[in-house]
Amino acid sequence: MLRHLLVGGLAGLAVYGGWEANGEWDPEMRLWKSFGVGAAALIWFVALVGPAARLWPALTRLVSWRREAGVWFTLVVLVHFVLVWDGWARWSVRELLGFQYVPELDAYLRFEPGFGLANLMGLVALLFALVLASTSFDRAVSFLGISSWKWLHSFSYVIFYTMALHTLYFAFMHYTPSPYRVLMGLPTAYPENILRFAYVVMVLSVMGAQAAAFVKTVRQRRAVGR
Repeated sequence: MLRHLLVGGLAGLAVYGGWEANGEWDPEMRLWKSFGVGAAALIWFVALVGPAARLWPALTRLVSWRREAGVWFTLVVLVHFVLVWDGWARWSVRELLGFQYVPELDAYLRFEPGFGLANLMGLVALLFALVLASTSFDRAVSFLGISSWKWLHSFSYVIFYTMALHTLYFAFMHYTPSPYRVLMGLPTAYPENILRFAYVVMVLSVMGAQAAAFVKTVRQRRAVGR
């Protein structure tokens, strides 16, 4: 319980940091973006600490904290999803996937296709996260067996990379001018995302740590074989 309280406090600090970083946005968007920042920080830790500990054994003591971080990631990203679906898509699956209702045609038309695809990736990440969080307990490990449990939780990297694509789309692409925004008279200028390059660093750090840990493992096994 103490570990969950500590990680929950750190998650709250990450969300607050996201709130401060997005101070130029309107309050509603600022809120759901702040939870997105908190979720990104948590899943980055979950994805990075394993290969990092392989490279620097002193970090091994942090590996066991992935379980609590994963559970809190799921809670934070779930809040982010609900805020977006309620405030942006208004509980419409079609609007969440990039379709908008046009009264003149009495039909839903596809706008901003990248928006729908990015949200779909975020939804996939959330579904995986719910499965992993529901098995992040000792009873689940005992029931599944350690090897099966480890295989299941290796999907945390699927979550990380789908979340990365989701995040990078909104950080670099969605809020830029488009013909649709111009034709519909929608804003074409938005506050700059000051964290966008931090997201790039987060993705590259995980990719680099995984690659380096893989190379180290191969070299060690070849040395033992010789």
